[in-house]
Amino acid sequence: MIRRAFLSGLFAVSLLAVAPGVSAGPLEDESRGFVKGLADRAIAVLKADAPKAQRDKVFEDILRDGFDTKAIAIFCVGGYWNKMTEQERREYLALFEKLIVQTYSSRMASVYNGQNLDIGPARPDGKSGAWVSSQIVSANAADQPIRIDWRVRQVDGKGLKIIDVVVTNISMVVTQRDDFVGILQRNNGNIPEFVQLLRDKVAKLQST
Repeated sequence: MIRRAFLSGLFAVSLLAVAPGVSAGPLEDESRGFVKGLADRAIAVLKADAPKAQRDKVFEDILRDGFDTKAIAIFCVGGYWNKMTEQERREYLALFEKLIVQTYSSRMASVYNGQNLDIGPARPDGKSGAWVSSQIVSANAADQPIRIDWRVRQVDGKGLKIIDVVVTNISMVVTQRDDFVGILQRNNGNIPEFVQLLRDKVAKLQST
């Protein structure tokens, strides 16, 4: 739990201020610009000190525009996706999106205090993707930079999408998968109970 909270805080900060850097080619340039565009939108709403409902809406749009949410959500439940009914799948996908929006909208507002995300070199990831490297740099020179790697790919019909964020060599997507699959295994694969747990978690976050 402590590790997840720590990583979530770093992930929240990593979506914020992006500074110029260098890259390797057209796809890498496009990927870097894509990440920067998402960051600029997040910064704008945070600087405006917008009400929670408005901030949540902006981050919902960022998630939908910037991340391959369905693919990430399916990965995060592993083989249990094939055991879900169509209704369970639809509700799980909707709850997954709401959970991510509510979690990171609140954490971004609470942890950002002027850090910069400096973009470094980018490298190809197969024929249709790229890894964009970066590091969080604090205004306090005594703080060590924190490395963030973004995995971006071209998704048919959707354009560029982020499919993973790796914080100091720890995958956020794999960490979330370990969490969800662990819950399902402890509950003997009880999917309705898992969906209810997510429903309760989202309701709690929306009320705070």
